[in-house]
Amino acid sequence: MPTTSDASRPPQPFKVSRWTVQRKLVLAFWLVSVIPTMIAAELAATTLSQIFDSNVRVWLQESTKIVKDEISEILADNARVAKLFLQYTHPQTDRTVIRHERLTADIADALGIDVVALIRDSDHKVVFSTASDNIVDQISLAPNAVLQTIKVGEVPTGTVVSTFPTTQDGVDYQLLVATYMDSSFLTSVAEVHSLDLRLYLHNPSGFAEIFSSQRFEDRQPTVPQAIEQTLRDTKLPSEQFTSRYSGLYWPILNDTGELQGVIYSGLLRHTSLVGLVNQTNLFVLIFLLGSVLSLTVGWLVSERLTRPLRALSEGVRAVTAGDYNQRVAVSGNDELAELSSTFNHMTVRLGQLHHLEAQLRRRDRLHALGEVAMGLAHEIRNPLGIIKTATQLLHRRADLGDNDKRHLEYVVSEVTRINDLITEFLDFAKPSAPVRCVQPARPLVEDILGFCKPELESHRVEARIDDQAPGATLYADARQLKQACLNLIINAIDAMPDGGHLTVGIAQEDDYTVISITDTGEGIAPDMMERIFTPFVTTKASGTGLGLAKVFSIMDSHDGRIECVSDKGAGATFNLYIPAHGGDES
Repeated sequence: MPTTSDASRPPQPFKVSRWTVQRKLVLAFWLVSVIPTMIAAELAATTLSQIFDSNVRVWLQESTKIVKDEISEILADNARVAKLFLQYTHPQTDRTVIRHERLTADIADALGIDVVALIRDSDHKVVFSTASDNIVDQISLAPNAVLQTIKVGEVPTGTVVSTFPTTQDGVDYQLLVATYMDSSFLTSVAEVHSLDLRLYLHNPSGFAEIFSSQRFEDRQPTVPQAIEQTLRDTKLPSEQFTSRYSGLYWPILNDTGELQGVIYSGLLRHTSLVGLVNQTNLFVLIFLLGSVLSLTVGWLVSERLTRPLRALSEGVRAVTAGDYNQRVAVSGNDELAELSSTFNHMTVRLGQLHHLEAQLRRRDRLHALGEVAMGLAHEIRNPLGIIKTATQLLHRRADLGDNDKRHLEYVVSEVTRINDLITEFLDFAKPSAPVRCVQPARPLVEDILGFCKPELESHRVEARIDDQAPGATLYADARQLKQACLNLIINAIDAMPDGGHLTVGIAQEDDYTVISITDTGEGIAPDMMERIFTPFVTTKASGTGLGLAKVFSIMDSHDGRIECVSDKGAGATFNLYIPAHGGDES
């Protein structure tokens, strides 16, 4: 059976092992917090749902209470105005009474009272009325019949009825005060509370709907029998909470406790906030919010933890590439800060080791060069001396032609140049130990420029001293330091074939005196900056490449250093850092 190698398997992009540390930390944080989040969401959803349902109940109760209080206010108004009507409402006997009846009608109209009638008890005859006899005949004078349904223009209309007994001229009457109920006070409440408010009043078929502020599809045109019986028995509001709506039936009772009417206050769940605020929805919402919060906090924490790790990773890559000056930021006092600090110490130590390694390699090469130089000096210098002496003797013969003498002069010149080159090579390969002492820097610089003055003038180079540290001292070998400065000045002159400006600066930096040599030449190419101090590396057509290497060696033997700053086409500056004091001085 053929087997499938791992290399041929499709990649698994969602494999956790392939995730970054930050993604793993976020996932772990969420997994740890998911169970507490679910428990908290369940408890919060249950509590909030109960609180909201309780508030809805209070909301519905307050709404229905407003309507009930409105009806009670109408009855109170009827009672107050009845005292006034009793003074001016009399049977029609004379013209004065007629004027009083007109006044009564005007007052009733102004107060919004629809029916004012005086009815004789003995025969129930209407002796005075502001409404038609047909309407008055529909109104029951039964005691405590507060709410009644009559037809006004064949339209069932709820009416608030108040009756007051009175006696005039020895005859007993009933003063009838009635107010039609319109939907204005219901709709005003409904608009404020976004509720469906209904008024049910008694008729032969039961309690039927008179007014409704909303038109629910499944609204009840009459009060259900079970609810009606509950209201009669308990005299208390009845709740009706279903999946579609929340409702409250509130009884309207007369003074004897008889059921006169029913007020309904309802709220559809699927079209309101009530539908959203249930336990399941609240649980899902709180859980999602908790998960988002958990993931956000996890991401922030993981970002805080992985940021030093990413910096360390970048630092390791830089060190691997050979950049030992790489450093990472250290913040806090935790283990990651300790790791970052350890990494910085490691890079410092690696840089030091790299420098020591370079010095050791350099010293090994110089040692090997020294051994080779000694052999060259013995094997080459003696034949060169013989060649030079023989050539000079031949040059003195009188019988030689001018052309032959010129050729012999070439031979002597080249032999001299080779001998100087061997001397320079020996001097570089076998440097002598410096004999150092503390001495002022300014006189040494002036001495060097004075020695180079003829060469500077011949090449039209203007030289000046920029002394930023008067009184600065040098702990150095004057002879070797002069040699290093001369090499740099000669290189600066060669870099300015058409003349220019040379500045020799003196400055102080920590425990070092800095001697800088700046020219206005063409500068050094960037690709040469890292190799200019390497032996036999030169940009000159006839150079040996040992001048700057010798300067580097002198600075190294003086426990100092040399730095070069240059931009192509903008000149170059060589800074010599030389100890200002001896090792036994403070």
